[in-house]
Amino acid sequence: MSQQWNPLHDLMLLQDRMNRLFEDATQRRAQTGETTGDEFERADWTPAADIYESESGYTIALDLPGIKREALEIDIDDNRLMVKGTRVVDASSARRSERPRGKFLRSFSIPGSIDQGSIGAEYKDGVLQIRLPKRTEQKAQKIEVKIS
Repeated sequence: MSQQWNPLHDLMLLQDRMNRLFEDATQRRAQTGETTGDEFERADWTPAADIYESESGYTIALDLPGIKREALEIDIDDNRLMVKGTRVVDASSARRSERPRGKFLRSFSIPGSIDQGSIGAEYKDGVLQIRLPKRTEQKAQKIEVKIS
């Protein structure tokens, strides 16, 4: 008697194996206290983001559910916007753990047209929205020059 092929079962097994692989790597890094490498290498996960543009500026929306406002840090350095933080999840009693946890980092290039002094952020319902207003530039005006 042959067993019927179940592609969904195979995908679930593959996902479980990949999850264990990443968990093992994260635990090894935590146990060894690894601090070498840059910040991107030390980040455990990367949050999803959407970027919107309007006439007045840009808006970056990051999905960060379950993260406390105090655990978020936003920095601007050399036309680079960096969003950092940590999600703490007690996975010790979880039968299945799929939500990312640990340190995260997301970086965005800021165009030169952004008024960096007016950047603002709002964190509501697990979504961090960062507003990047464009500089107001005076439009060229036609000026008549009289010849004397």
